[in-house]
Amino acid sequence: MEVEVVSREIIRPSSPKPSQLGTIKLSLLDQLSPPIYVPIIFFYPMKDGNLLKIKQLLTQLKHSLSKTLSQFFPLSGRIIDNFSVKCNDAGVLFSEAQISCNFFEFLKKPKIDLLDKFLPCPQYCTVPAVDTAIQIAIQVNIFAAGSGIAIGVCFFHKTIDGATMASFLKCWSAIASGCYDKAICPDYTTASQLFPPREALESLFKGRFTTKGKGVRRRFVFDANAIAALKGIVTSRDLLRKPSSVTVVSGFIWKCVMAAASKVALGSKQTSILAFAVDMRPRMVPPLKLNCTGNMVWQAIASFNRAHPPSSKETELSDLVSLLREAVAKIDGEYTKNLQGDEGLRAMSIYREEVEGMFSKDHDAITSYMFSSWCNFGFNEVDFGWGKPIWVSNIGGNGSSAFVNLVILMENECRGIEAWILLDENGMAILESDPEFLRFASSNPSVNVHAMDSFDS
Repeated sequence: MEVEVVSREIIRPSSPKPSQLGTIKLSLLDQLSPPIYVPIIFFYPMKDGNLLKIKQLLTQLKHSLSKTLSQFFPLSGRIIDNFSVKCNDAGVLFSEAQISCNFFEFLKKPKIDLLDKFLPCPQYCTVPAVDTAIQIAIQVNIFAAGSGIAIGVCFFHKTIDGATMASFLKCWSAIASGCYDKAICPDYTTASQLFPPREALESLFKGRFTTKGKGVRRRFVFDANAIAALKGIVTSRDLLRKPSSVTVVSGFIWKCVMAAASKVALGSKQTSILAFAVDMRPRMVPPLKLNCTGNMVWQAIASFNRAHPPSSKETELSDLVSLLREAVAKIDGEYTKNLQGDEGLRAMSIYREEVEGMFSKDHDAITSYMFSSWCNFGFNEVDFGWGKPIWVSNIGGNGSSAFVNLVILMENECRGIEAWILLDENGMAILESDPEFLRFASSNPSVNVHAMDSFDS
C-alpha cells in the first residue's frame, strides 16, 4: 500500500478571537500532561465516490474546520513556557493524501503496522519544543477510486484529553453536516480556575507509568458474547454488583498481561500496578460538563501481589475487577475537591510520594501498566455529513514509541470493545499464544463493513 501526501496547508479560524483573550492559562493538570501527540483515525466508506465529490468533501471539511477553530480558538494557538496558550490564530495542519488500495480490501484484515501512514505526524511522538507545537494535525486519506476516506487526527495531549478530543470532533462534524444546533460551545477557563497553574513546576510523576522501550502493538476485539461471559465469571464467584464492560475487560487484560510478564521474568515479577485514567468531570461536585476543555484526568491506582495467588483463575479475575473498581471509586467528589485550588499541589505531592513508595520497595519485581478507556466518548457517532464511521482506530504506539505496557479501550462497530495493547516483544508473544486470553479475545479480525447499516438506522 502506498500513501502519497499531495498537499499540506494551515487552517486558521474563520473569525478572529475575542480581543480580550490574548492568552489562556493552562491548568495544573495540563502542565503535568506529556507533550505528545495522541492519534485517532476515522474510516468512512464512500457511496458512488468520484473525484468531484471528493473535492467537495475536502472543501467542506476545511471550511467547517475553520469555523470550528473560531469556537475552539485556543487550540489554534501555541503554548508559552508550559504556562499558557497564546491565542494567535496560528492554525492547525491539514493534509491530503492518496491511498493506492481499495477501502474495503484494507478493512478485510486491517494492517495495523500501516496505520501510521494515515497520520500527519508520528503517533505518540514527543514534541521537543512545546512553544512551537501545533495542537491539532489532520490528514484526510482518500482510498483508490474514491472507495472511502480515513481521517487521521493527532491531538496534542498537553492541552487535550479524550473528552476534549470528543468535544472538538463533535463540534467540527456538526458544523460540517449543517447541524449548527449540535455544535458544542467549549469552556476553556474553568479547568485553570479549579486547578491553577504554577509558574515553576517539576513533574510529579517522573514517568512511572510510561515505560520507554521497544514494543509491539496489537489489536484485539472482545465481542458482546465474550464480554457477557467474562461478566458471568466475575459475578458468579463473588456475587459482585454487575461490573461494567470496561471494568471487566480491563481486569481480564490485566490478568493476562500480568501472567505474561511473570513468564518473561521467570516468575520474578510478583507485584503488578495498574494506572487507570479517570475523567474527573462527572465525579466532581457539582459535576462538570464534557465541554470543559483541557486535561481533567487523574490516575486510579490498583496494585496486585502475585506472591499469594488465589486458588482459581476465575477468583483471580474477580479479585482484579474488585481492585480496579475500588481504585476508580476513590476518585469521588471529596477526592477531586482535595486536588483543587492552592492545596491541590500539596495533595498531588502526597499522591506522588505514595506512588514512589510503591516502586521503591522492590522495583525489579514490579510491572506497571497504563490503561485508558475511550468508550462512551461518542467517537463512533462522528458524522461529517456522509454517515457515521464504519471503524474508529487507535494505533497504540510502535517500536519507537514513548510507551510500553499501554492499553487503550475503544467501542467497536458491533458494540463490543477493541483493545489496543502495546507490550514488549516477549510479553506480546506469550499473550498471543495464551489460550485463555484467545478464548475471549479475537486477534485483529476483519472490520464489519455491514455495521454501517446498523449505525445509520
